[in-house]
Amino acid sequence: MTIQQMEYIVALDTYRHFVKAAEHCFVTQPTLTMQVKKLEDEIGISIFDRKKTPLEPTELGETIVLKARSILREVHQLKELVNDEKDNLSGTFKIGIIPTVAPYLIPLFAMNFAKKYPATKLVFNELKSEDMVDALNSDQIDLGILVTPLEEQNLREVSLYHEPFTVFTSKDHPLAKQNSVSEKQIANAEGLWLLSEGNCFRNQVLNICRENGEQPFTYESGSIETIVNLVQRNRGFTLVPEMSLANSDLKGIPFKDPKPVREVSIVVHNGFAKEILIEKLREEILNTVPAHYVKNEHYIRVKWR
Repeated sequence: MTIQQMEYIVALDTYRHFVKAAEHCFVTQPTLTMQVKKLEDEIGISIFDRKKTPLEPTELGETIVLKARSILREVHQLKELVNDEKDNLSGTFKIGIIPTVAPYLIPLFAMNFAKKYPATKLVFNELKSEDMVDALNSDQIDLGILVTPLEEQNLREVSLYHEPFTVFTSKDHPLAKQNSVSEKQIANAEGLWLLSEGNCFRNQVLNICRENGEQPFTYESGSIETIVNLVQRNRGFTLVPEMSLANSDLKGIPFKDPKPVREVSIVVHNGFAKEILIEKLREEILNTVPAHYVKNEHYIRVKWR
């Protein structure tokens, strides 16, 4: 088994299509097909079930592909060490970021980062948290920015900041005249609007608002902006990250101390070796977010898992 063959089966597992996998590896489709078949003949095991569409690994094939990914990760680390690239920021890096963070955080730091490090290209991709965990474990992205803790054995979390939740209400809602609110007031309030299932932010909101195990919602949407617009035009309330209202004329109602917050972190695979990228990204992000996100210790970290 060669490194090249391992790269072929990993690409085939990722794209589940011979032509797309070959394009990713910059070889012809017949070359990739021949090398995968040669490897299967050599080890006496069918790695992929070609009868299925799209094709997928066999039961033993999944184990082989997983091991190949691990070996390739180690090889990549070794190359970086040999070439002394740990302190070199040049190159292209794929970064996953959750949709409830991306529109508010990326505009704060991305352009400044690009100006400071022109040899570095950051390619951002919005992903839901569970999809990002899978992408990190399968090396489809280099780094993730998402809400923690994840408590994943293979992943390392580097905390960035703690962003407070804030309450946004319609003008006629009973909470609208409050200067601050408690979690008990929120748990007993009526008319909660939520993000749709699959969003970690939704789970955090329910962890704050749930009363006696009930889920008091009347509508679900896929974006924070949509939820805010719905609340404005209809009676009700929602919880949003504080940063989402920062550049608008809209006002949120803060929680009383200790405030519920979401912890936003950089997450990488344990095998990730480009420490300087983590360091410089963290530095740039912390230079742009409000100081109380970093220094405030009077908060309650809300989990989503």
